[in-house]
Amino acid sequence: MKTSLDFLIINNVPSFYKINLYNELAKSAQIHVVFIALTNQVVINKFFQEEILFSYELLSPIQIEKRNKWQSLKKLYSICDKYNYKKIIYGGYDDLEERIFIFLTPKRKNCLQFESSIRESKVTGIIAIIKKLFFNRFSIALPSGKLQTAVFKELGFTGTIIETKGVGIFNKDQVSKIINHDPKYIYVGRLISEKNLEFLIEVFNEINKPLTIVGCGILEEVLKEKANSNIQFTGFVPNNEVNRLYNTHDIFILPSISEPWGLVIEEAIYFGLPVLISNAVGCQEEMVLKPKTGIVFSPFDVKSLKNSIIEIEKHIDYYIDNCKSFNFNERDKMQIEAYLKTLSI
Repeated sequence: MKTSLDFLIINNVPSFYKINLYNELAKSAQIHVVFIALTNQVVINKFFQEEILFSYELLSPIQIEKRNKWQSLKKLYSICDKYNYKKIIYGGYDDLEERIFIFLTPKRKNCLQFESSIRESKVTGIIAIIKKLFFNRFSIALPSGKLQTAVFKELGFTGTIIETKGVGIFNKDQVSKIINHDPKYIYVGRLISEKNLEFLIEVFNEINKPLTIVGCGILEEVLKEKANSNIQFTGFVPNNEVNRLYNTHDIFILPSISEPWGLVIEEAIYFGLPVLISNAVGCQEEMVLKPKTGIVFSPFDVKSLKNSIIEIEKHIDYYIDNCKSFNFNERDKMQIEAYLKTLSI
């Protein structure tokens, strides 16, 4: 006899913000989550297992790049055959297992969780045709926000669109701010070309303001060579320790040329840091422009960034107050309600 579920969820790899989201969703619905594989940063240990409060299975207990895709697909089919589910939520369609499976499950049950924004998504040519083919297999779209919804509208999606207003739930920690007389800036993320850090370093070398770059990546040594002494590198910092850095800095900056959402923006705002973000960041409408928690600049325009720095420092108290006023509990609740709403469609 098959087990009844509200949601069967397929996601590529476990991440703390998705685990937090599914933990909350499991309080209101019967769910089972299938993770395709792992990454270098995720291992299934005792702590990991204690963090997960929902039913789940792992298709491949190795790095996602090294998995046997066909064995993984076969195992996924076997797992799904054990359940009667009202909706199946796909975390995307980039992986082979998802691309094949969406054609094997009923369209009326298929829901697509979508995080790519119109800024980096191609909506013309052969790629658009392929996207339409996949989109046509879903009855419900769950885009993160307005810029993600724009992709579906541009491609003529005819199903139901429900914005989730987020990509997951980040870990909340105690806020104990240290306010600096001269604002200290912080970047958190990977050190890769898409983050546009050479541009950021060029500007901060010139204006000589303190900047901390948190993270690691293939460009680490190159960036260190370009940076003046006002720019400090921390290397990799565990997520639960990054919070300490948020508490000792004043303004968060993200100069990406491609950023589907930007969960680090949410973390920074939670810790009371006004944000400077490029206009390529996918959460700008929901997290920055509407709640007025910071300023959006052009990632290719030095003058735009310099003017934004002047403006945010001039009105920093205003932006700090708006950060403190942002209701994350309400936003998290809205995410859960978005998923639950699919059950009535």
